[in-house]
Amino acid sequence: MASVSLGSGMVLNPTSVALATQDNYVSALTTAALALHKRDVDENFVKRYGNQGITGLLELVGAKKEATQTKFEHYEEAFIHNVVKLTSPGSFSANTIAHFDLTEQDNTDQLNGDQSIDGTNNDNPVRAGDILLAPNGELGYCTSVQATSGDVNLQAFDGTFSMATSTEFEFAIIGNMHAENTDQPSSILPRVHTYTNECMIIKESFEVSGTEATNVTYFKVDNEKMGSGYLWYLKGEADTYKRFLDYCELMLIMGQENVNTGISTLTSTEGLLSFIENKGQSMDLGSASITMADFDAMVKSLDKYRGAKEMALYAGIDLSLDIDDLLAAQGAYAAGGANYGTFQNNKNMALNLGFNSFSRGGYTFHKKTYDVFNHPKLLGAVGHNYSGYGMCIPMDTQRDAKSGAKIPSLRIRYKSANGYSREMEHWLTGSAVLKNKTNSEDNLKSHYRTERGFEGFAPNRFMLIKKS
Repeated sequence: MASVSLGSGMVLNPTSVALATQDNYVSALTTAALALHKRDVDENFVKRYGNQGITGLLELVGAKKEATQTKFEHYEEAFIHNVVKLTSPGSFSANTIAHFDLTEQDNTDQLNGDQSIDGTNNDNPVRAGDILLAPNGELGYCTSVQATSGDVNLQAFDGTFSMATSTEFEFAIIGNMHAENTDQPSSILPRVHTYTNECMIIKESFEVSGTEATNVTYFKVDNEKMGSGYLWYLKGEADTYKRFLDYCELMLIMGQENVNTGISTLTSTEGLLSFIENKGQSMDLGSASITMADFDAMVKSLDKYRGAKEMALYAGIDLSLDIDDLLAAQGAYAAGGANYGTFQNNKNMALNLGFNSFSRGGYTFHKKTYDVFNHPKLLGAVGHNYSGYGMCIPMDTQRDAKSGAKIPSLRIRYKSANGYSREMEHWLTGSAVLKNKTNSEDNLKSHYRTERGFEGFAPNRFMLIKKS
């Protein structure tokens, strides 16, 4: 049997059997032998950053519905009572008509695009004969309303107004009075809120060559859709799918209306955060930690604008810790008769989902730390301050008075028509791996596509908390 000469002058004699002898033993000190050693690579793939998926918020508290057009809309009932802002005259005289300038008409509605049923905007709600309540408690009787300007002429019930002159005040319309044998007043057209938003197209792809698809890896990977195995491209496809789902969630949370004419061909959706900030209620804490007085102000404002009695509070880590410190000091978690209606009145279910619950003033808050606000590669990147944000989302369910159908607080809309749905499309192309080849390219491509948008209802029932 031939011997093997090494560059160092050392001679090795291979044996015909797999038996270590003094002649065939390859020393670890031999440079060429290092490549012959089998690497000790653990098959378990360590998830250094844990479960990196951030999806779940919209899937948990929202609903889904098909959309047959890119733009979708709905109408919401406005307040049936109205207020107006009027500027008082420069002086008042006893038992005479006081002319108040109309500063702003009904401005209490929370949505943009307010209209009356006949389609006209901002109809003046004041009519002759109406009784207006001033902030100081004085009552004024409307003798007439000027058709062009909308200015209002009032007579004071106690003879003269004692309010400040040349000052803007908000008057509430509390009723009306008419003399004997007079005609009926003009009608008030009901007001509605118009909500519109659009679907956007989100895409993602993953590609692997035929050669790489057959390379064996040293660790075991798991994929919820395709099972477990030792092929690297399965891990890559799983990451691509998870990232795509995260993009879908983030765009429905952070999306903004596109008004840039330079990219007018792109349709975007106004996401949950913009929806609350632009149309709902908000509280800016500045740099201060949240206090019980802040919670009381939130409860009062929610109650004023008919907020839900049960709210999911998705908080960034800074705000979440501040709330923990505040409530722990008062022993307020799960106190005051906290209810768990959203979780089938099961406290354990709320805890298993990571919610901590507390009640204040008849309102129950289910707090959950929202990881995406502190994600180092997303909203928690350097310079982003979302870790102090919190979104209070209504968790109750409204019902249509006529049909009895449930009305969610928020909803995912996706394009679908004639049996073709774009809620979640996935298909494979290429000539590698696939039994049925689609082209001559030596690869496998995995494609994802969706066309969806965010839809929110009754923004007056939402609350955004911001801490810088």
